[in-house]
Amino acid sequence: MASVTLGEGSTLQGGKYRIVRVLGQGGFGITYLAEQVLLKRKIAIKEFFMGIYCARDENSKVYTLTQAELVGRYRQKFLKEAQIIAQQNHPGIVKVIDIFEENTTFYYVMEYVEGESLKTIVNRKGRLPEQVALRYVLKVAEALDYLHKSKVNHLDVKPANIMVRREDNMPILIDFGVSKQYDEKNVEMSTTPPGVSIGYSPLEQYRKGGVSKFSPRADIYALGATLYKLLTGNTPPEASDVANYGLPPLPGNISESVKNAIVKAMKFLIVERPETMKVFIGMLKIKETTVIEEPIEEDDDEVTVVPIDDDVPPFINENGEKLTPSQKIVIDNLISNMVRVEGDTFTMGSATKKGFWEKMADEADSDERPAHQVTLSSFSLGRYEVTQEEWETVMGENPSKFKGNKKCPVENVSWDDCQVFIKKLNTMTGKNFRLPTEAEWEFAARGGINSKGYKYAGGDDIDAIAWYAGNSGDTTHPVGLKTPNELGLYDMSGNVYEWCQDWYGPYSSSVQKDPKGPHFGSKRVARGGNWSYFSSRCRIVYRENYSLGNSSSILGFRLAL
Repeated sequence: MASVTLGEGSTLQGGKYRIVRVLGQGGFGITYLAEQVLLKRKIAIKEFFMGIYCARDENSKVYTLTQAELVGRYRQKFLKEAQIIAQQNHPGIVKVIDIFEENTTFYYVMEYVEGESLKTIVNRKGRLPEQVALRYVLKVAEALDYLHKSKVNHLDVKPANIMVRREDNMPILIDFGVSKQYDEKNVEMSTTPPGVSIGYSPLEQYRKGGVSKFSPRADIYALGATLYKLLTGNTPPEASDVANYGLPPLPGNISESVKNAIVKAMKFLIVERPETMKVFIGMLKIKETTVIEEPIEEDDDEVTVVPIDDDVPPFINENGEKLTPSQKIVIDNLISNMVRVEGDTFTMGSATKKGFWEKMADEADSDERPAHQVTLSSFSLGRYEVTQEEWETVMGENPSKFKGNKKCPVENVSWDDCQVFIKKLNTMTGKNFRLPTEAEWEFAARGGINSKGYKYAGGDDIDAIAWYAGNSGDTTHPVGLKTPNELGLYDMSGNVYEWCQDWYGPYSSSVQKDPKGPHFGSKRVARGGNWSYFSSRCRIVYRENYSLGNSSSILGFRLAL
């Protein structure tokens, strides 16, 4: 069977470009690290390839499996994206070097940017000093002002789409997948619905036709929200919440002019925002002489390439139909609530004697032993259990016993049901969601690298952190109401059992790296306790198992990535 991607060493344009390796794959395309052979320089090549509708033959030609009309529309959108970027000539905007058609699909060639996104920087360092954040925002604002003079709106400005080049600490604006170009009468030149990024998109972007007329103010809102993220370390509230409740208080050490600029930029009413990027820049009152140059750290593993589609979900269901705005919001919220869990080595299971995880040892069951050393790579895990609202958005129905509040975890789902849900969700998002392995689940429940050695996920007081038989009232409860654990994960103990990917089987005492459980079995692992059982089953190390087709009101799940 032919590979989905081009193989290493494959050439394009008669040997002008040679593929080195795959860098990333999203819903609409595959991004490769490549070499421009004669110039001997690294480049990035993006190939249009809708993985759920396309395939590749043994000669590397791409063909459509189904939904030909839909694929054709997105193919033209991909080409338009490349053309819009190629028309720009600004140091703060990623450069497109070439566009061509080959293998019955489109490609465009970009400069290769070594560095990391502002999102990664903030996740690694926390909130940035004011002058460092302003330096980045000033450069991005200048790039956006350049775009606006060409009647182009980016419409997806956020930290994930701003690369910081390692060589000179220069922020580069990337990913024009939802951008719009307007004519001389300020009317959009395409009617493709814009995407929405929770926390960064203004309210008009959620509405059909809301950005059909040119105005810089949608990008100004997003840049204000980006500055909020850089200065607080927190994702801004959704636009509707800002409209209803305003922004949460900004840290006291931020200057008043900057606070005022952020509040103005994120106004609900379009006309109350600054008219242009230059006006917004002026409100910040940036003193160039005090700007701090803070080069990003060298890290050979921290190389990001521009751009990859992973942050822009395709938002189409398995039938190729576009999701409604309300469905998009649910899925976007689900994506934004994935929490990064840094890998490390830990001891999994219960100790045999007191003195090591002794809080667990007294109550340990035999299948929780022997305690053994496990090393895990980094991964992401859902902040919350999958809710009834999320299940219904993806599956079109709600199997739960306890209906009435769609923020409650979905239950009455089997392991097999979860696999169907995940497959459909991956079609909608272009991502690779899955169930966590048992080792990932336990490591995250312990609090990962921030673990404080609690008995339950988030503390030793069961009533503070879990819904269980002693306080649930014989029902599930909305996710996120109890105290989270050290990683900010809710309901890892209690509410519903959570399916894991692994077959159930006895532990081994051997040292393991990224274990995935037994190779076969008759039952799958479930972890975390639930609303119906007593506290001993809510312990971090407690293990349960059920057959693949078993569904009941105590069984739910959370997602890994």
